Amino acid sequence: MAEVYEHEAGRIIIGHSDEELSIGLLILNPQSRYVRHNRPVKEQLTQAHGSCTMELIENGKQKSVVLNAGDTLEIPANQFHTHTNPNDETSVTMWKFEGDITQVIDGIRKSMKKV
Repeated sequence: MAEVYEHEAGRIIIGHSDEELSIGLLILNPQSRYVRHNRPVKEQLTQAHGSCTMELIENGKQKSVVLNAGDTLEIPANQFHTHTNPNDETSVTMWKFEGDITQVIDGIRKSMKKV
């Protein structure tokens, strides 16, 4: 069963998470941004609904990538980034991690309100 957590910009839905695979959704409200973060393994994103702008930070430089519905993006392990929804429509991004992000998932569970 999926777990749903609220954050200031929307919701995170954890569909499945163990030491080998984690999948879920990041829902961003219109005109919102999810905090700058990184992950210990490669992040695979697919834009499921609406669009969002990914801000990738590498060597102190920022690069923006727009994801529209159906677009995919891979973010290398440990690369800082933000998810931004500058639009008037809700953004839904599916995330997938092959590898252990159980500490990240535990942090979400501890720091966000379960719905």
